[in-house]
Amino acid sequence: MISSEQGKKEIVLPVTVEEYFRSFRLTELKEYLDVTEKYLQKAKSDFETSANEQAKKLSTANPTFRADEIDDILNNDYWRYTETFPRILRSSFLVSVISLFENEVEQISRRIKKEREIPINLADLNGNLLNKVKMYCKIADLSISFGNRTWNEINNYYMVRNCIVHNNGFISGFREEKKMIAYAKGKEIVDRSIVLPSIRPRAVIALTEQFCKEVIETIQDFLVELEKKIAKTTT
Repeated sequence: MISSEQGKKEIVLPVTVEEYFRSFRLTELKEYLDVTEKYLQKAKSDFETSANEQAKKLSTANPTFRADEIDDILNNDYWRYTETFPRILRSSFLVSVISLFENEVEQISRRIKKEREIPINLADLNGNLLNKVKMYCKIADLSISFGNRTWNEINNYYMVRNCIVHNNGFISGFREEKKMIAYAKGKEIVDRSIVLPSIRPRAVIALTEQFCKEVIETIQDFLVELEKKIAKTTT
């Protein structure tokens, strides 16, 4: 039997109300990913069961059908459950996480501006959002490391997100094609997709469940570290 003392868990309260709601939203995204991944697995399993039953009926109704002909009939639907649906789900998930990240850093910057009486907003700076974050942290005198793995990965997530949003996930023709293909291969998030029978296979982003979980964890690590730096310099 576990004693009451053994069963206790240390509860660390967030520094701010904003942190609490951010943690809640990130947890929601994690749970959403878990639920939808399980649903996809179940849908795939249900389809396989149904496909096997259809294959038996087809072979019974027409004994001249070869096994490969039956597979061709069912293959398109099978592809949707194993490739298309997971790709759509995980791509939209990444876009949602990036959107949450952008919203959070915007809120944090507004708080920093108020607490430290900084005369400009994050939006007043030039460059993309990630460059603005670096510049604003410097203005606010926050000693955030922007050369570590966490920050480098966040930059890579943006590259993947841009490839999905601006090039439909296809790596060929993407403005950072060489860097993207190297990163995608390293993370094992690249696949070969045939758009039409007459078109040669093209490399396409195919995110994995593990990669999506990593994205959440990395972004959470950065936001937690940012909050720590803010708290340390205001005490």
